[in-house]
Amino acid sequence: MVSIGVAKGADTVEIAGLGVTIAEPFELRPGVTLIPGSPVADLDEAAKHSIDFIDYAAVVRNRPYATVTIRVQENEGGKKLVESAWNALWSFHLLSLAARRPCCSLYAVCRGWEDVAISAANRNIIFNPFGPAEIGAASLQWMKDNDARFHTLIANGPFNTAMRCYGNSHYLFDHDMRVMLLWSGIEGLLSVDAELTRRIALYAAIMLAGTPEEKVAHFGRVKKAYAIRSKAVHGGGATQAQLERGYAEASDILLILLSRCVELGRVPTAKELDSLAASGSVV
Repeated sequence: MVSIGVAKGADTVEIAGLGVTIAEPFELRPGVTLIPGSPVADLDEAAKHSIDFIDYAAVVRNRPYATVTIRVQENEGGKKLVESAWNALWSFHLLSLAARRPCCSLYAVCRGWEDVAISAANRNIIFNPFGPAEIGAASLQWMKDNDARFHTLIANGPFNTAMRCYGNSHYLFDHDMRVMLLWSGIEGLLSVDAELTRRIALYAAIMLAGTPEEKVAHFGRVKKAYAIRSKAVHGGGATQAQLERGYAEASDILLILLSRCVELGRVPTAKELDSLAASGSVV
């Protein structure tokens, strides 16, 4: 269980993260700002002020990989600051949607009047770190424009589960496991409870905001990617290269679907998607 520590008298928590780099600070919403680099915390300070050993381990293991920080400021401090910092952990998921790549929190640093609180901001301490990439201004603005809708959708069960499937998949060492978890998120988000390749591909194409030609291409892409999922689930002899490609494809498909839900501010129902699928005519 992740628990963000807050030092006495503190009004700010800085949460180190991985996945993107930014050129300059960017305010996501009042009191929450993305800043370049990682919070200042040397190993001696981490040893002295970590709440538990896992908190110290998070800094020792992941400090070299931190590329971006979410700074949370709450003038009231105390429980209000803890709540705001906890909610900000979800912002790393929103950052994934905006950047179209894996992003995650690593550890948090909070400085008070005389004390410092250092805590792990991720249950996964040991994982293969993913390389960061710079996020552009347009993607950051998309993140800001959709922030409120995203946090509203976190209360939606299928969206919440699908978002966590995406976030957790990158910590798994085996690509077949990653593929299966990502497709679980896709199936849950689309309300599909069986291996119905055509239905999943059709729903995904309907969800896509694009031209008819783009939707047809996306339909074919999803069907092809789902075939790798079937091989992974049933031990169908997929090669390592196929599994790595399947992981990348499923990851991007789920990001597209989640981002579209955020833009809509809701998760379309299976009934709605069926109605849209049936509303066309052959001429």
